[in-house]
Amino acid sequence: MANTAELITAICKLIETSAVPIPITLMNHGVDEAAAIIGGVVERCARESIALGRVSIAPELAQELGLIEGKVLEHGARPTIHCERGLGRQVRFERG
Repeated sequence: MANTAELITAICKLIETSAVPIPITLMNHGVDEAAAIIGGVVERCARESIALGRVSIAPELAQELGLIEGKVLEHGARPTIHCERGLGRQVRFERG
């Protein structure tokens, strides 16, 4: 399995090259690692001038991470959290 830095790099490349948001599954990652990946992606996208407008996650994952619908992240381009039922352990990064 790729380490956290490698995952962040790969996810940012997907965000940059995809015309539509692609859900990323964090199935084998604990809460702390999921938080590190999400924060790392937000920061790296900002450094690479990939403006993120929204990060969509399941309400259950949001609760585990201490996030709520509409929260503006204090990282990168300051995307907004969107809680969407049915995503499970998937995260969808959307350009703004």
